[in-house]
Amino acid sequence: MQENILNNLDIIADKIFKSVETQIFPLLDKILVISQDILKEEPLKNFFFENKINGIIIIANSLILFNIIYYAFTFIISIYNGNKVENVYKFILKIIVIAVVVNNSYYICSLILEFFHILTNCFDSFFEQVISTKINFVSLQENITDIAQIMNNDIFSVDGVIKGIISFGAVSLLINFSIRYVTIIFLIAISPIVFIFSANNFMKGIFDVWIKMFITSLSIQIIVKFIIFIPISYKSKDTLLYKIILVGAIYLLYQVNNFTNQILQKINERKV
Repeated sequence: MQENILNNLDIIADKIFKSVETQIFPLLDKILVISQDILKEEPLKNFFFENKINGIIIIANSLILFNIIYYAFTFIISIYNGNKVENVYKFILKIIVIAVVVNNSYYICSLILEFFHILTNCFDSFFEQVISTKINFVSLQENITDIAQIMNNDIFSVDGVIKGIISFGAVSLLINFSIRYVTIIFLIAISPIVFIFSANNFMKGIFDVWIKMFITSLSIQIIVKFIIFIPISYKSKDTLLYKIILVGAIYLLYQVNNFTNQILQKINERKV
C-alpha cells in the first residue's frame, strides 16, 4: 500500500511538472513584458466610452473644479480674517498644469510603459547576442525539459525534490506575476486621480507611493531578464551545480518583488 501511495505521488508530481512545461512558462512570457499595448486591451480599453471620454478623467476633472471652488472660498474668507493663502497666479498656473496632466494621464503612462518596453528589448538584444538564445521563460522551459530527461522521477530523491521545487515554484511565479499584471492595470486606471494628489502637500504621499509602485512593477521585467539569463547561459546542464543554480533562479524570481524594492530603495537612499 505504501508503494502505491509513493507511485501515485510520483505520477502527480510528474503531471504537475509536465503542466509547468507546456502551459505555465509560455503564459509567464505573455504577462512579463508590458508595453503600451496594454491600454488597447481588456480591461483597460473598457474604461473608454465610444466618444473617448473616460469616466475616471471626468471624476478627476470634478476634483479639480472642487479645488478651484475651495480656493475661491478660502481666498474670500482670507480677505476678512487676514489668513495667508496661496498666491492667485501660482494657484492658476498649478491648476492649468494639473488639468493638462490629468487629461493626458493615460498618454503619460503609455510613454512610461514604452520606455520600459524599449529598455527591456535592449537588454533582450544584448543577452541574445551573448548566448544566441532568447531570454524568456520558454527558453528556460527548454533547459528544464533537457535536464528533466536525465533526472530521477522519485520525489524523495534529490532530483525529485528539485523537480518539485521547480514545479511548485513555477505555479507561485504565475500567481506573483498575475498580481503584478493586475497591479499595473489598477495603477494605470487610477492615474488621473493620483496626478491631482501630486500638487497637494497633504496628498503628495499618495502620488509618491503610486509612482514608486508603477516604476517598481515595470522594473521587475528587466530584473527578471537578468535572472533568467543566469541559468540559460550556463553550459554544463548535466551537473548538480546547474540544478542548484536553476532552483536558486526560480526562488529569486519568486522573491523578485522584494528584491527589486530593495534595489530601488537603496538607490533612493543614495539620492537623499
